Parts: sequence; structure tokens; C-alpha cells
Amino acid sequence: MLESVRTPVVSPPRPAAPPRARARTMRTAGILSVIAFALSALGSWIPSFWGDEGASIMSAERPLPSLFVMLGNVDAVHGTYYLLLHFWIQAFGASPLSVRLPSALAVGAAVFGVVLLAERLASYRVAVLAGCVCVLLPRVTYMGEEARSYAMSAACAVWLTVLLVRALSRRERRWTVWIPYGVLLAVSAYIFLFTLLIVAAHAVTILTVTRSGRVLRAWAAAVLAAVVAAGPLIYWAFVERKQISYLQTADAVNAQTVGVDQWFGNIAMAILAWGLIAVGIVVAVRALLRARDRRRGEIADAMRSARGRATAFRAAGILTPRDPGLPSLFVVAATWAFIPMLILLAGDLVSAMYTVRYLSFAAPAVALLIGLVLALPARRWISVVGLVAVLAASVPTYVYQRTPFAKNESDWAQIADTIKTHAKPGDAVVFDQTSKPSRRPRLALHTYPAAFAGLADPTLAVPFQKNTWWWDQVHTIGAVAGKFRDIDRVWAVEYRLPDRPADTWGMSQLRALGYTVTAEYPGHRSVVYELSR
Repeated sequence: MLESVRTPVVSPPRPAAPPRARARTMRTAGILSVIAFALSALGSWIPSFWGDEGASIMSAERPLPSLFVMLGNVDAVHGTYYLLLHFWIQAFGASPLSVRLPSALAVGAAVFGVVLLAERLASYRVAVLAGCVCVLLPRVTYMGEEARSYAMSAACAVWLTVLLVRALSRRERRWTVWIPYGVLLAVSAYIFLFTLLIVAAHAVTILTVTRSGRVLRAWAAAVLAAVVAAGPLIYWAFVERKQISYLQTADAVNAQTVGVDQWFGNIAMAILAWGLIAVGIVVAVRALLRARDRRRGEIADAMRSARGRATAFRAAGILTPRDPGLPSLFVVAATWAFIPMLILLAGDLVSAMYTVRYLSFAAPAVALLIGLVLALPARRWISVVGLVAVLAASVPTYVYQRTPFAKNESDWAQIADTIKTHAKPGDAVVFDQTSKPSRRPRLALHTYPAAFAGLADPTLAVPFQKNTWWWDQVHTIGAVAGKFRDIDRVWAVEYRLPDRPADTWGMSQLRALGYTVTAEYPGHRSVVYELSR
């Protein structure tokens, strides 16, 4: 079957693109990448930070010696991102817009590469459609407004694939053409370790175009060098593997997460996208059968009319490389989208390791698949209608992503606004410690510190900068009762689950110290109590 995919069916060797065509492609890629950046950045300051972003910010704000000590205990796989964010924050601050902006930039870089890749392996029309879909895809617009490494991993995956195609296009087959690929693969691993799963997809892609021992050895050497370079990270990831043990109890693998949340955000978008992908798979299977059972002359006979010629070319061409010696775009995108997913899902059967964000680096491949299918109809207006449908289906998720509580229902920004509005210097603040660490309202203190300026923190035992984990170590209120002696007003922030009363952590101890509740400020997932004596 791989052999049949490898043999060109329709297209002749492609001549070098003229300068005007290259300029048009670069211009289009630049325009779409700027749009992608702008859409990701727009409204990114609205959603409250949440647990994962809190880990990013608090890790990046540590002094470097403290950061390295922490990485020896937890989150080594995100260490490179934290280090980059450390210097970014020093230059531009830690506001929501600032810390999320690198992800928006990475999305722009990913879209730029998607357009170049699609034009190189298919056509300008496919490049425009795939680029537009990548701009709109809900997983892309989400990772573009999050202070995590996933957008960067997606950009790395795109440009790794660009370098793969570039290396395969070099007719001299020198091993040195694989050096940039190997270097970027090592960098990608340090950005996000699971990006290495793309290697399996690239292996299948290469086998569809060549069995040359020289090419395979050169690629394998580049991969091996990258894995060796990433060896320390792989070691620490294994040592710290219990960090994601919480996935054992989470229902991470189900139809909703894999079919909808992973890339598409809502049911309507998922139905549309999977429908288009299914069409592409059906057309690809038919092309495989046609390539196996018919000769070139028989295919040419089926292409007599102008409309038949366009339709047959696209149907056969979905698996036909634009250039001999290069893979088809369908093969590149399908292997990139689904092989890492299958590996991760299979691994999850042995030890929990799957969550939807881990496959963010495959989102550009999904955009390429959808763009390729949208380009199949001979009449362009059908492609435009399909793209409009993708736009309409993606808008509700995009709008929701830019609402105050969009990120895991976190309301830390709301807590900070309440404290900033009502508290005065000299007051004290205490936080509920009963929820799991990533949801604790105390993290609002570190993600929105300006709102808490001038307030006492009497329960603090060890600040996070001196701890080997993300969070502070704190005392109970009773253990530090003496610190409340000169404090007349205390703000108690309690965590609240949906449709349940707020927790009462520390409230009885505060009452025992003579405080009474004088005001209550309900929030989305919290309640702020004002207590005075």
C-alpha cells in the first residue's frame, strides 16, 4: 500500500516556483499569521488565570537558583518554557496580556508555516484554506491565549515538518540537510516533551516517498542525536512521572474529550470537522484503490471533460505528491494528526498520560486536513461556503474562551478585584486551604499581587520561592493566633463548588479570636468574607 502511495499518479514534476508566486505565498502567510496573532491576543487579558498558568507565572518569577531547585522536584518537562518566561516577565511584566503574548506569537509562527507547507505540497488554494482554518480552529485560539508551552510546541511541530519536507526535497541527499531538523527536534523536546511523538508520524511519511538507506540513516541519526540531547529531560520526566498521577482518577479519555475538546471546542464544530476529515479519508481510500487497480492511461480517460479533469485530479491528487520525491499533504497531515494521538491513547491504557492539551501540537495538522478537503470541489464557491461554515462553528467557542471564567472556571481575577476594591492597607487576608492545590484561592495572591499590596499575610510559613513545589506552605490560623493581635479586619477567601455552600476553613478560629462577619462578597467559585472586631 505504501508503494502505491509513493508512485505519482497524475502530476508531473513541479518546476521551481517563479518569484512572483513565492512572493504571493509569503505575503499570504504573513497576513494570515498576523491575523492569527491578533485573534489570539485579542481579549486574552479577560479570562482569569488558572492553575496551570499559576504554575507558569510563579515558576517564572522565582530567582533562577530557586527555579532550578524546583525543577529537580517537579515540572522539569516545562523547565525551558519557565526559563523563557522568566526573562520575558523581567522585560515586559506579568500582566495577563503580557504573559500570554508569547503564545499568541507562537500561533502566528505556526500559521505562517502551515501556509508554506500546504503550498509546497499541494497548491496555493489549499494553502489559503488551511491557513484560514488554522487561524479559526478552537484549539489554536485557546492555546494562543494561554501562558503555557503548548502553542510553542505546535509552532515547533509545524516547522519540524517544513524542515522534513525541505530535507526530502534536496536531491543530493547529503546527511547535512538533516542537521536543522535534528536541532529543532531537540529544542521541541525541551519546549514540550510529547512533541517527540511527531517522530513516529515523520517516519511513516518518509517511508511513503523513499526507501533509500542513505536518507533513512541520515534521518535516524538526526532523531537519535536529538533524543540524546534531550536525554536529561527524558530522565527527569521519568523521575517526576507521578506528577501526572492525578490523571489516573480523571475521566480523561472519553468521546467528549477525544472527539470534541481535543481540537474542536464544541459539538457543532466537531461534527463539521470530523465530517470533512471523513470525506478526506474516503477520497484517499478511493485514490489508493484507483492507483492500485488502474493504469495512468485509464485515469486519463476518466478526465476528458474540464469538470471531470478538475474533479478527478483532486480525487486522485489527494494522495499524489505535488513533486515526485515528496510526500502528499494528506499523508503528512494525517500521520501527524493521528499517529501521536493513537500512541498517547495506547500509552494511557498502561499508565495515565492523556489530556487534551498534550496533543495541541497536532492541531495544525488537523487544519491542513480540513483545508485540503475544502479545496477538493472544482467550484470555488463550495470551498468558500465550507470555510464560512468553519468560521460560524468556531465563533461561539472563540467568544467563550474570552470570558472571565473560561479557564477551568477560575475566578482569581474576581477575588483580586474584590480585595482591591474593599480592603485597606493594614488589613490581613487568609485563604481556604481545603481545595486541591491548583484550585486554591491563595494563588490569586501571586497571580494578581498588586491587588493585595499592603495587606498582611499572617498564615504564611514558607513562601513558594523557598519551597521545592509551586505553592506556599501555610500555618493554620490557630497556630499563629498571636499574629492577629493588632489586626482589626481580616479578609477570608473561601473556595466554593457549584451549587454548594462555601467552605468554612478557618472561620471558627477567626470567631474564636473575636472576629465577626460584617460583609460577604460571593464570587464565581469563591466567597470573600469581611471580618472585623
